[in-house]
Amino acid sequence: MIYPIVIIPIIVGTIAQVMKFVLSVFRHKKIEVKYLFISGHMPSAHTAFVTSLATCMAYFDGINSSTFTISIVFAFIVIHDAVKIRMNIGENGKIVNKLIQEIPGIKKDNYPILRERVGHKPLEVLAGGVLGFILTILLIKFF
Repeated sequence: MIYPIVIIPIIVGTIAQVMKFVLSVFRHKKIEVKYLFISGHMPSAHTAFVTSLATCMAYFDGINSSTFTISIVFAFIVIHDAVKIRMNIGENGKIVNKLIQEIPGIKKDNYPILRERVGHKPLEVLAGGVLGFILTILLIKFF
């Protein structure tokens, strides 16, 4: 019975990441393969994955199980990281990039351009959570 608990979240996370790629093609009107591997943007694949894992634990082990409790705590940590911590890292990257450009006499080649979009907006996390839950319920029917 362990296989669906492992396989379903992997499938859901992969689908969310592919959706992010497809949405980027429509948004930018060009194919950028980096969106298959990048964090941030719509939908949150991390959130879809942990939501799927928690949903699997609730379905297969029950909501009173320790595995469900652990998966919920894990989901909150991942979601908090995506919205708060990684979003702040992106904001810091934006400020550092701007400072490097504005400081006169600095050799800009010595400083890599930092990513300015690392985390997720709340709507992207919500979309990942809803996607993770719905896809998991649909995939459970196949197992």
